[in-house]
Amino acid sequence: MAIVSPKLAILSLALGLAVAATPGRAQEQGRIAQDQPALSLDLNALEQVGQACRLVFVATNATGAAIDEMSLETVLFNTGGTVDRFALFDFQSLPRGKTRVRQFDLPDISCADIGRVLVNGAASCKGPSLKGSECMDLLELKSSSKTEIVG
Repeated sequence: MAIVSPKLAILSLALGLAVAATPGRAQEQGRIAQDQPALSLDLNALEQVGQACRLVFVATNATGAAIDEMSLETVLFNTGGTVDRFALFDFQSLPRGKTRVRQFDLPDISCADIGRVLVNGAASCKGPSLKGSECMDLLELKSSSKTEIVG
């Protein structure tokens, strides 16, 4: 029969409890993150259409509330970092729990010249249970394109 020191026994017990608790804790943290309300906006693609650049966005409304009207004030920077223009993008309605694709054509600009898109604020954010700030407060930005989007 082997003799185990009290310190080693406590250390083994603590290590065993930590390992046993880790999967449940990771699952719990993942569940909490998934349950957080969010308004996801992905700058999915930029496509040259003649003399215009078409910006394609994928918007997912996981806020828990319907958005009847959402317009975002944006600023487009060129690849040199200088402001090229301001634009107002009207995303129209975004039903609760749904994903919508919206596209906007910007005349007289090459997509290759757009270096970054800044969401400057919400011109409108309306819905039956909205206070008006949710569109910016819950906004999560992502870019699947080569162009950066920031808020």
